[in-house]
Amino acid sequence: MESAKLPAPLPNGKHTARWLPPARVTSPPSPPWLPPAARARKENPQGSALRYNSSVASVSQSVRVKVLFFGRLKDIVGHSEESLDLADASTIEELFARYSKRLPELAKYRSTVVASRNQEFAAWDTVVYSGDEVAFLPPVSGG
Repeated sequence: MESAKLPAPLPNGKHTARWLPPARVTSPPSPPWLPPAARARKENPQGSALRYNSSVASVSQSVRVKVLFFGRLKDIVGHSEESLDLADASTIEELFARYSKRLPELAKYRSTVVASRNQEFAAWDTVVYSGDEVAFLPPVSGG
């Protein structure tokens, strides 16, 4: 009885002459730096219609941030740090506005205050995430 002769093995070690292209990816994954709400919009542009448990009412998410105040701002607020819950995708500007609404004297410092997020200078439109540390720094003079 004659044995069937297999073709020479391919570089991958398999005995097949059929080559299949790698699976195609239909859309790239969302970048991890996008806020969760933006990631959901990018991955599901049709909204909640295709979302898991779409019949369940969505609950707005909140994030807890640590807020630090320095210099004159610390005197106005009355303490140097505080933890605060904010709506998901809130910005540093919205955080400062929340304090300014409660303490109107803070509002007059807005044009000269510098903000930082996680010990790096940040723009006012920077989104804050749960666990972030946001600091408000007044202008410093002297030498």
